[in-house]
Amino acid sequence: MSTAEQIKTRRESLGLDPKKMAVSLAMNEPSYWDLEGHDDELSDVAEFSQAIHLSQLLGVRLLALLEENFDYVKSRRLSFQDLHEMILRKISDGELKKDELSWDIDEFLEAPTIGFEYPILFLKLISPEVGFDWREVVAKYEDSELGWPKLE
Repeated sequence: MSTAEQIKTRRESLGLDPKKMAVSLAMNEPSYWDLEGHDDELSDVAEFSQAIHLSQLLGVRLLALLEENFDYVKSRRLSFQDLHEMILRKISDGELKKDELSWDIDEFLEAPTIGFEYPILFLKLISPEVGFDWREVVAKYEDSELGWPKLE
């Protein structure tokens, strides 16, 4: 089942109101409906923190919503701070030029937690260039409580 279908089916099976979902995710209703209507919206448009919160509201792992297989036992977890240090090390060692990356990372280098405000697409684009598996970052945070309000 596709990402959008999973979101809609899971929400309906839990009896959750789409208007309340939108409010809880701090987005307008049309943006929420896009999550249920377009497979790429969750990874390409929604903020990472919104994607985490949505998966928690639906009671499903974010990587499962994204239709990704991931070995939770054998794989490492990368925090934004770990990724920040990896990028700085590779820049310092001459292995990486920040101006050649697919994403402008200046803000990320100043404050790595801004990664929660970027879409997952940020991780997907820079992962092959930097040399990490973007799913390791998602796995690190998908169970995190990020201070989002509970659905009423």
